[in-house]
Amino acid sequence: MLRFTKEQMAFVANERDAFNKSMVAMGVQHAGMMVGNASPLPKDAWGVWDTEGVEIQREVLAVYNNLASLNKSMPIGKLVHHFQTVSDSGSVNISLDGRGKAKTDQAMIDYYGTPLPIVDSTFSFGWRQVEAARSDGYNLDGASRNNSMRRVAEKLEDMVINGDPSINVGGATIYGLRTAPNRNTDTHGFDLNGATGPQWVATIGAVLENLHDANFYADATIFLNYADWFYASRTDYSTQYPNKTILQRVQEIAGVAEIVPASKVPVSEVLGIVKRSDVFQMLNGMPMVTRPIMRLRPEDDYVFNVMAAVAPEFKFDAELQAGYVQLTKA
Repeated sequence: MLRFTKEQMAFVANERDAFNKSMVAMGVQHAGMMVGNASPLPKDAWGVWDTEGVEIQREVLAVYNNLASLNKSMPIGKLVHHFQTVSDSGSVNISLDGRGKAKTDQAMIDYYGTPLPIVDSTFSFGWRQVEAARSDGYNLDGASRNNSMRRVAEKLEDMVINGDPSINVGGATIYGLRTAPNRNTDTHGFDLNGATGPQWVATIGAVLENLHDANFYADATIFLNYADWFYASRTDYSTQYPNKTILQRVQEIAGVAEIVPASKVPVSEVLGIVKRSDVFQMLNGMPMVTRPIMRLRPEDDYVFNVMAAVAPEFKFDAELQAGYVQLTKA
């Protein structure tokens, strides 16, 4: 899960504080004049909502959370982040006197962009709901709030897996593990939920071999559909090895860092990635957070916005080689 930077935490705290101060001022301005509510929300309410958001993210964001450790903080006002690819240049000189004689060539540098969108969903409470909740510790109905949080979390997980071509800034768009144009692709030919132990070993081995062919010889994190992962976890590798499951066997393959179940990965599909910052970065303009929308009158609804400014950035080198792979049944 993405962590807030000091600047992001200050932004959120200041925004909530400004909202509460505006409610206090509204209450003073309209005292005794009309029916309505100008109550600020206490810290306990914000704390409960933040906790709910964390719990939902832990439940929904299997792939996103696993890759979030490779994050790059971004100014929220920046629309596109660019990374470089650099071609090989020059040569190596070896000598006894250390005088450089290697021929120098100008490297070719290209830039590739990834947009940083804002994903958001709103929920609201009427002023009478908030008034009634004041006597109950601000225990406001959480159904609409949790729905907005879940919708944002599900969209973040979907972006990491499938990208979002609807976001396009000057030709730059958002790709996922299944859609990045320079991903390594292959087929394995099996229904994984029902495949034999040796078929599973061949499939996971093909993930690593595809990465090796792209010159990535590092341990890979592998994502499976949850049902496929569960089948592998409870099925013996073979009758010769009744005390070892398929999942235990494939985790023993050299080059497998971990195998992660994810409900949003399609059935019988295998996604793999080398977790390094030259392969992938999670652009972090703002982790998922609940923000208040300013009210103008005491009778206005209390409106809140669940938002995140996040984007997956899948990198590659000047030869268009990438450290991520997608295996499908056919």
